[in-house]
Amino acid sequence: MIRLSPRMKHTLYQRKHIVFLTILVFLVTLMTLTTPQGNGAFVTNDSDEFLISLWKERQRGVSQVNRRVNQVEELAKGPLKEDDPELLRLLKERYLAKPSDKPTNLMLDRDDARAQNYNVYRTAFHSWIRINKILKKLFSGEPPHFFVEAGALDGEFISNTLYLEQDLGWTGLLVEADPLLYAGLPGKNRKAWSSQTCLSPSDVAERLTFETYEPRDDRDVAAALLVRSTGNLAGIRSPALGQMGSKIPVEVQCFPLFSYLLALDATSVGYVSLDVEGAEAEILLHLPWDRVDVTVWNIEHRETNEGFKIHYEEPWGIRAPPVPPRSPPSGSLGGHEGGEGKERENKKGEGEDVLPPKKVVYVTQHDPASGKDPYLVRFMKEKGYRLYDYWDGDYTFIKADSEIC
Repeated sequence: MIRLSPRMKHTLYQRKHIVFLTILVFLVTLMTLTTPQGNGAFVTNDSDEFLISLWKERQRGVSQVNRRVNQVEELAKGPLKEDDPELLRLLKERYLAKPSDKPTNLMLDRDDARAQNYNVYRTAFHSWIRINKILKKLFSGEPPHFFVEAGALDGEFISNTLYLEQDLGWTGLLVEADPLLYAGLPGKNRKAWSSQTCLSPSDVAERLTFETYEPRDDRDVAAALLVRSTGNLAGIRSPALGQMGSKIPVEVQCFPLFSYLLALDATSVGYVSLDVEGAEAEILLHLPWDRVDVTVWNIEHRETNEGFKIHYEEPWGIRAPPVPPRSPPSGSLGGHEGGEGKERENKKGEGEDVLPPKKVVYVTQHDPASGKDPYLVRFMKEKGYRLYDYWDGDYTFIKADSEIC
């Protein structure tokens, strides 16, 4: 048996006393903290339920947000007004890709055989060459601004805005409805927003059918891209008339042009390129012109789209009745000046007014100075624009009170 000295016994007693006091203080503190009336009650059963309820509330909030976004997505199929805040949020979060911060990756910078075929437009496509020269003349001395290109294809081929971005430091928005064409756009690393959607032919967002064209032979990359570039909204009379390849319908989300500008806070625009294969009249007629400021427009438009004509001649959506033939006044030559009117009257019968046939420019017609649509020119003039250039269905309008004009 081990015998302890009185000194050792006293030391052990003191240590036991200290341990006991420490345990006692810990237990008292723990009881205080775990009492419901205590200020620090955070580990009680009630507190656990409170934390669980907070977590559940947060999950419900996330679920409600997702459900609301899905509801807006459904509403965006049509109709949802162009300036609806929910629509603008949906557009920016789900349908707009941000500008790239990577170096550009363009066919322009390559010299292999495929790139040479791809870049043939820079020396052979007169329409692109003419527009490029116009943009250099108008904007070479101007500060960077915002552009919009509707019908952007893959972001490089016959792009009207690539010069503004690369040489002048602009940014903007590229819109392309064809999913296969758009698939090549992100890899170009353009310094602009982009969207695989289409411009709505009305003032509401809607889901529409887009008819893209599959080339019958894609060995010639430039020719294949030209075929795909003729895609158009179903029901819209396209200049190509669907003769360029095999038609493939796809469903595409469409937004009014004004919605894109609001979503990007860019209602002041330096340049808009509108090449939408026949839907330009509907897009422009529904644009709230008093809420946007565009300096220069490039619009591809053919007289085969009678939207502007209908706007002026059939303002209520009802076809205007034909003008009855006028009876020639006594002593006149059938209502026409000179003998030409009399000759027409003799050929067609008394009182019948014969008009010369209307000349229409089609894609295959080689008369680029003809085919100007006076109704489009009138419409843009009423909106404050002057026609700067016209060539083969391509119109350049400049805002009359702008510094450039």
